Amino acid sequence: MQIVNNLKIVITFIIIMVLTYSCSKDSNNPVDPNNIVNAEAKLTLNGAGYTNKSVTLGNGICSYSTNDTLTAALFSGKVDSDSLYLYVIFRGNQTGTFTWSTENGVLIYKSSTNGNLSYIGITQGTTTISAYGSVTGKVEGSVNGKLIESGSLAELNITGTFSATRIPDTN
Repeated sequence: MQIVNNLKIVITFIIIMVLTYSCSKDSNNPVDPNNIVNAEAKLTLNGAGYTNKSVTLGNGICSYSTNDTLTAALFSGKVDSDSLYLYVIFRGNQTGTFTWSTENGVLIYKSSTNGNLSYIGITQGTTTISAYGSVTGKVEGSVNGKLIESGSLAELNITGTFSATRIPDTN
C-alpha cells in the first residue's frame, strides 16, 4: 500500500512540475542558445513484449521538489505504436548512485491500443546521477534494473542513459 501512496505523490508532483514549467514566463532565466541541452533518454528494453529494443525518448525535463526533497525527471515518446513515459525519481538534488526503493526508482507508463500499463522499478536497480546542473542546465545519469508491470507482474529490464533540462524548483 505504501508503494501506491508514494506513486500517487510522485505522479501528482510530476503533473504539477509539468504544469508549472509549461505555464512559466520567467524572463530572468532565459535559455542560452549556445548551451543546447540534449534532453533525451536512450534506453534498451528487454522483456514484457520487447526484445533488446533500443528506444529514444525526448522532451526531458527535471525538477526538484523542495517540500518532498525529491528530484523527478520525465521523458516521453513513441515506441512503435505505443506512447511511453519514463519517470526517474530520486531523493535529493545531487550527484550519486541511488539504489531503487520506495524513494528512488523508475516508472514507465505505456499507453497503447491494448490499454495502459505501468512498470514500476523500486526493488532491483540503480540510478546514477553524474551531473546535476542549475536551472536551465542539465541533469544527467543512467538507469539499470528490473521493472515489474503492476497487473501481470511481467518483468521489463531497462538500461540506458538520460539527460534532462532542469526547470525551476517546485514547492
